[in-house]
Amino acid sequence: MSTETLNRTSVVAEVYPHKISEKKDLSPNKVNIDVLKKRVFEEKKRERFQNRVLMGMFCISLAILGYIVV
Repeated sequence: MSTETLNRTSVVAEVYPHKISEKKDLSPNKVNIDVLKKRVFEEKKRERFQNRVLMGMFCISLAILGYIVV
């Protein structure tokens, strides 16, 4: 049974050699720039949404106040 496992592993290594080598190239010291760009984009998107909500609330409250006063 142990020889079957070894044979199977060698077959997988022969069929997918590029995937195994790619995993070895990644080290914990490297940073993926795409992930960082996505984080910055999501943060800016969240900030824009919050600003729009605040402006909308301000405009609605101003409209309600104007309706009540007039």
